Amino acid sequence: MKELECLFTWGVEKSDMKDLDTLLKNHLHRVSVSPIRYHATYFHILAFVSHLKGDDEAALDYLHKAEDALKKDKRDEADFVVTYSSLAWIHNHLGNQENKEFYLNQVKSIRQDTRPAVHGEKGWSLMKMGPKYYERAKESFEKALEIKPEHQSYNMGYGVVLYRMEDLDTEYEIQPEDILKALSLSPNDKNINDYMIKSALVQTPTSAFLNHKAGLCYKEKYAYAEDHQLQMAVDIFKKALAQNPNSDILNLKAGLCYKKKYVQLIMSWRRDEAAADMKECIRFLSEAVRLDPSNTYAMMNLAEAYAEDNQLPRAEKIFTDLIRAYQLREKDKQHCHFIYGKFLFFKWNDEDRSVEQYKEAYKIHVYSEERKKVRKLLENIAETKGGQKGKAIKAFLTNKQRHRIKLIMDFEEKNKS
Repeated sequence: MKELECLFTWGVEKSDMKDLDTLLKNHLHRVSVSPIRYHATYFHILAFVSHLKGDDEAALDYLHKAEDALKKDKRDEADFVVTYSSLAWIHNHLGNQENKEFYLNQVKSIRQDTRPAVHGEKGWSLMKMGPKYYERAKESFEKALEIKPEHQSYNMGYGVVLYRMEDLDTEYEIQPEDILKALSLSPNDKNINDYMIKSALVQTPTSAFLNHKAGLCYKEKYAYAEDHQLQMAVDIFKKALAQNPNSDILNLKAGLCYKKKYVQLIMSWRRDEAAADMKECIRFLSEAVRLDPSNTYAMMNLAEAYAEDNQLPRAEKIFTDLIRAYQLREKDKQHCHFIYGKFLFFKWNDEDRSVEQYKEAYKIHVYSEERKKVRKLLENIAETKGGQKGKAIKAFLTNKQRHRIKLIMDFEEKNKS
C-alpha cells in the first residue's frame, strides 16, 4: 500500500505532532467557515488525525465527507486521487479487503494526469503538519508548479510556505518571479502580501515591473487598508515612476492610492492631511490623463478628484466632455452619468439636473450595483419632493420596469418557439 499517495503514506510521524486535539478542533472550525473548495483537504487532515488518535471509524467518515465535498464542488477526476488512495489505505488497515480493492480500482481508473493534484494536496497537507514538514511542502508545491505554473492554489500554497519558512529564519532565496506569483494569487492573507512585497523591494529594488506589480497588489488587495499600507503602495508606485515617469498606468495607480487615502483621512476627521493628499491625487491623475488622453477611467477619477478639491468648473467640464465627445462603453457611460449626477446633487445642489443624470444612468440596461443605487436615489428623491416632479420620477421608474418585464417575456416567448 506504500504506492498510494495520501497522508497515511507520506511519512508523517505522530511524534512530530504537538497537539492532536487542537489540530482536530481547528480543522473542524475551518470546515464550518471556509468555502467548499478547501473542504476535502481539511477532511483529509481530520481523517489522518483521527487515525492517529485511534478512531479509524471517524477517519473513514471524514474521508467519505471529503469525497462528497469534491463531488459537490464538481472537481476534476484527478482531484479525487488522494481521497481514493486514503480510502483504500484505511479500508486495508481495517481489514476490509473488498472495499480496499474497490478504491484501488477507483485510483487506477483515473485517466487524467494526477501528479499536480497529488503534489498540490501533499504540499497543503504537509504544511499543516507543522514546521518540520515545511521544506517538504515547499518541494511539493514546486513540483506541482512545474506542471501547472499558473494554478492559483499551488501558487498560493507556495507563497504561504515561503512566508512560514522565513518566519522560522529558514535560509531560502526567494526568486522575484515566485514573489509575484504568490503576491498576485494570495489575496486573502495580509501577512503573505506584506512579506512578499518587502522581499520584492529588498531583492530587486530597481525592477520597475516588480515595483509596479507590488504596488498594484497593495492598492487592489487592500481596498480597506490602513494608512500605512496605502502609504507603502504609494511609495512603491513612486519608486517605479522614478524609473518610468512616462507610465500612464503607474501615474493612475498612484493617484487612485491617494484617492483612497483621502477618503480614509476624511472619515478620520484629518482634513488638513486629506487636502494635501487630494492635491497629490490630482497631480498624478492629471499626468495619467496627459499621457493617455483616451483613458476615460482616469478622466472620471480626475473629475471626482477636482470635485472633492472644490474645483467644480474643471470637474464639470470633464463630465460633459466625457458624455458628449467620447464613445463610452455602456457600463462606463452608466457610471459616468451616475457620478455626474452625484456631483450635481452634492456639489452644485442642483437636484433637477442630477435627476436627469440619474435617469440617463438608469436607462442603460446594464444591471449593475450602480443601477440599483440609481433607482434607490430616484425613489428617495421622488418621496422627498412629492408633487408633480415626484410623480414624474415614479412614472419614469414604473415605465422602465414594465419595459424590462416585457423584454423578459418576449425573450421567454422566443425561446419557447
